[in-house]
Amino acid sequence: GMGSALKQIDELKLYSDLAYRYQYLSDFIGITDKDITLIHGSASVLGPKVAALVDVVYDQLFAFSCTKKVFFKERGKYDDPSEKSGQTLADYDLNKPQIGMRKSSLSRFIVRLVTKPYDMDMLKELDRMGRIHTPLGGRTSINVHLIHMQALLAFLQDAILGELFSYKHSQAEGAEDFDLEGTTRAFAKIVAVMGQFIAKWYEDPRTQPGHEPSYFPYYVAAASFIAGVVALFVRNN
Repeated sequence: GMGSALKQIDELKLYSDLAYRYQYLSDFIGITDKDITLIHGSASVLGPKVAALVDVVYDQLFAFSCTKKVFFKERGKYDDPSEKSGQTLADYDLNKPQIGMRKSSLSRFIVRLVTKPYDMDMLKELDRMGRIHTPLGGRTSINVHLIHMQALLAFLQDAILGELFSYKHSQAEGAEDFDLEGTTRAFAKIVAVMGQFIAKWYEDPRTQPGHEPSYFPYYVAAASFIAGVVALFVRNN
């Protein structure tokens, strides 16, 4: 409120220190220990639904050319080269070995979100989620644009919230006492943090702190423009 101390933020550190980035986002968004407890409390609700959630996510990823082609381009590294099916983007299907591997990795990630502490290991995993989808992750063949990452995150969040609402409105054991409002708000906050850990890998370094834009080229351009106008004026008079 009024008169509360101004929090001093080291802006460079937001880009170099994962814990500092998380702390700033938590403080600003208002993430508390209670939020994390509620997210962990949803594990029994979401646990049995993880496989179905992941299936829905991959159906969606395979429904759009821009996201499906990411997997199609990687097919040579995982799939049996002798297999004749799946040689075109249109007929590449969800039964390929690569997709099973990726589905289990997304399943582990979701389980981790609702069971593990939000400690340094978790932050490294959130950071990795951004890095591995960009050429900076060491595999230059993978370059998923940010719009698709954000769309997927929003889709996943909606699917998770849908499961929480279904549970609350069901006759299932514990549903009546389930804190739907608190848990929904907690997920909305934590997914926003995930989005910021991913987005970090997509930001232009020139727009980040410590890379303040140089106005010198503009001064040079303006000076030469004015000189040109003056020369024109002098010549015509």
